[in-house]
Amino acid sequence: MKGLRGSIFIVTILLATANTQAQLKVKQGDELYVKESTENLRLSPGGSVICQLPQGTRLIAIEEDGNWVAVHLVGYIWKKSLTQTRFDIPGFTMRALHIMVATEQEANEIKKLLDQGGDFKELAKQRSKDPNAPNGGDLGVITKGDLLPELDKAISSLSVGQVSGVIKSEVGFHIFKRTE
Repeated sequence: MKGLRGSIFIVTILLATANTQAQLKVKQGDELYVKESTENLRLSPGGSVICQLPQGTRLIAIEEDGNWVAVHLVGYIWKKSLTQTRFDIPGFTMRALHIMVATEQEANEIKKLLDQGGDFKELAKQRSKDPNAPNGGDLGVITKGDLLPELDKAISSLSVGQVSGVIKSEVGFHIFKRTE
């Protein structure tokens, strides 16, 4: 097509294999096809859904990880829509402090202390069960899709400097403070 300026776009994605396919052994380079009518395309296992792939979509396997398969997807996208780093995409990267505890009661106690002017970093160091607690709960730079969907949504909805409410997830109770 004259005037069409596009480029091949290879995306690394993860797809869940159906339970009935648990015995399917996938090797790097295997050609695979979506067999369901649609399949969710995620940024990470159990992470944010970025789109749905229609039945018959051709994929190339990178590696198998339990019920997940990392794959390459080949398609076309306008060159001007691309960037070489995700840090160029406004709102796609964030930075936040995090406190995670086992019970809702403890999370509510910490939230109350924060609302009364408590220091987020100090409370994270003292009470959080997150591996980043020694660093004041600093998660570093994160991108959409890095965390569980409910946590992604919570951080994305915060303004810089704002502290979230208590968020329940499958791994505990969380409080965030967005820093970037």
